[in-house]
Amino acid sequence: MAFTQFDPPGFADDLTPEQRAAWSRWISDEITAARERTNPKRVNYGPRLQFFNPLTQAPAADAVEKDITWTAFPRVVEVSSTSDKQRWRRADASRDTQDEYCEWTMERDPATHKITRVAFTCEGPEYWKFLAAVNPAKVLELYRKHVSPDVAREDLFPGGEYNERNRWNNSTTEGVMHLIQGANTLGAEIELAAGASIVRLNGGAPLTSEQDLIKCGAYGEPSRHSDPHIGALVNELARARADVTLANPVGLYIAGLSVTGWTTPDGTDPATFWRITRGRPEKALRAVFEVPPERGYAVGDIWIDGNKIDFAAQIADRITMKLTGLATRFNLSTVAPMNGCVSKVAAAKALESVEAPSVAGVLERARRVGR
Repeated sequence: MAFTQFDPPGFADDLTPEQRAAWSRWISDEITAARERTNPKRVNYGPRLQFFNPLTQAPAADAVEKDITWTAFPRVVEVSSTSDKQRWRRADASRDTQDEYCEWTMERDPATHKITRVAFTCEGPEYWKFLAAVNPAKVLELYRKHVSPDVAREDLFPGGEYNERNRWNNSTTEGVMHLIQGANTLGAEIELAAGASIVRLNGGAPLTSEQDLIKCGAYGEPSRHSDPHIGALVNELARARADVTLANPVGLYIAGLSVTGWTTPDGTDPATFWRITRGRPEKALRAVFEVPPERGYAVGDIWIDGNKIDFAAQIADRITMKLTGLATRFNLSTVAPMNGCVSKVAAAKALESVEAPSVAGVLERARRVGR
């Protein structure tokens, strides 16, 4: 199962062979850094020696891949709201509330105010920073294809530098190209998987619950759908004395949409209005929910469990996200469990400490390739 290069997320075909090699080196460097990361100011932090780089240590014949899934709707908003309408409205109000590695934007009919189109993305910002550095023309082309033909180069590159929070990628109404919420990064995904790969003991017994693991390991945000669940399933593989990593291509993906309980005006299966528009069906980076004009009705005329769709967040409720882990060499790891938790540090700070170097690293890698 050995391979020689990490592919771009979703097997995207935006890069030249040289650029693809540079992207692969960045992913490889991030995985190695996450494996070896230690912090003298934190007890029981690292290194994470069951987390491995498949480019430098090939998986064995017993290697298996495992999809880890979660709900796209932000749980932080859900648990702090008093009604469905309130949480849907809050989630639709700002991309900064959409912290489950899925962000969206919507279009409404100016006359009826009904939703006509909703677009979702899960593409990490690091890839787009890299692409903008090595091929800005491709970035403009993709924005015009997926967001609006009206996108101008100066909108994206004011002063010559790519602005990830440009007017076409900074709201829930003007467009969405890639993730911008601070926690929604590939660097955070890699760090989360690495941090969760440590088997931890409390009183001699291994920790197994989602909340115990994430709080003890300080590798993510305990109040999300995603981070605790991802961490627990990675840790389960580590407890099987396996080496663990992220499967190729490393990325965050849209796993699917459930339309159970949906009703359309003409009885059409609403799943037919769901389209993957970037990536592959099994590695979807971008999707759109839109009713074709010839149907004579809009997204806002569809019902979900007795409620007309008036918020894009109602659709996000039914979207499943995923990443794919890889485990190998089961029952062979000799890495000793850690007895105790990471010293008391807010989980969000643990991620912040690796996000800045992650972005800087991808830009440096892109500059070496050149334009």
